[in-house]
Amino acid sequence: MNKKDISKLVEGRLDDSKKKDVIDSLLKNPKLQKEYQKEKAKHVASMIGGDFNKRNKNPKIYIKLFKYAALFAMLASIGFIINNNAKKESVVENKMTLVTTSIGEKKEVVLSDGTIVTVNSNSALSYPTSFIGSTREVVLKGEAFFDVTENKEMPFIVKTNEGMDIKVLGTTFNVKSYPEDSNIETTLVTGKVEVVERSDNKTVFLYPSQRATYVKNDDQLIIDKVDTENYVSWKDGKLIYDETPLREVIKGLERMYDITFQVKSEEILDYKFKGTFDNLTIEQAIDLFELSSPIKGTLKNNNVTLDIQK
Repeated sequence: MNKKDISKLVEGRLDDSKKKDVIDSLLKNPKLQKEYQKEKAKHVASMIGGDFNKRNKNPKIYIKLFKYAALFAMLASIGFIINNNAKKESVVENKMTLVTTSIGEKKEVVLSDGTIVTVNSNSALSYPTSFIGSTREVVLKGEAFFDVTENKEMPFIVKTNEGMDIKVLGTTFNVKSYPEDSNIETTLVTGKVEVVERSDNKTVFLYPSQRATYVKNDDQLIIDKVDTENYVSWKDGKLIYDETPLREVIKGLERMYDITFQVKSEEILDYKFKGTFDNLTIEQAIDLFELSSPIKGTLKNNNVTLDIQK
């Protein structure tokens, strides 16, 4: 897939088969998602204000128009047609919507059944405009918090690209499934969920305050009891860590602040960090590192260098 394919998708010039291929590529590639958002914003801007590049010579107007277009693009999202073969080989067409977030960005989505999904940064959520059939299925890459509307006749299923599916009737839970992470996590806040490990069809049930962790390399599913606030507080701009290896803390901060970390002393990656980043600036976050751990941080050009304090 290339930039021309993204432009054709934005302009509605792809056939149904090609649309699905492009959407699948977007779900797997954050860089392509950003390119899509830019192209969509330009396209929307051209529709609401004429030629995007020629008419906006005033930088302030250009920025406002671009932000408006980006917001419009987020709300409008994109659609493509998929074919579902029913038992009688009849074809049902249903438009799908893709919502993506950049690093440092969160979005809230309300699905057709009333389910509310908060999508964390650097993530992608694909869902139908209307749920048809016996299940309500969505696809997630990254992290999201789900507040699912109860419907005992139509289970809600979250599919990931990382080997785990989550099935519920109505509940609140968090799913973290970033391709670059070594684990997939499902944390249940209320209700009950069924977690399915696709490789061997292993199924477990979670109850409130339980977390299921699928270790990709070991093909192992672990259940433990946790403080759910630590795993869902990102919705409110907080990151809470309790004896968490620094390598995991760094990933969370990179996604929230859109920065890059460099570690001079590899041994500190296993350091167990305890602290709360409560709507802090990156400068305040670095100060917290230095106050609550033996780690020193230096910020320069959107890059943070970590080392052991001497």
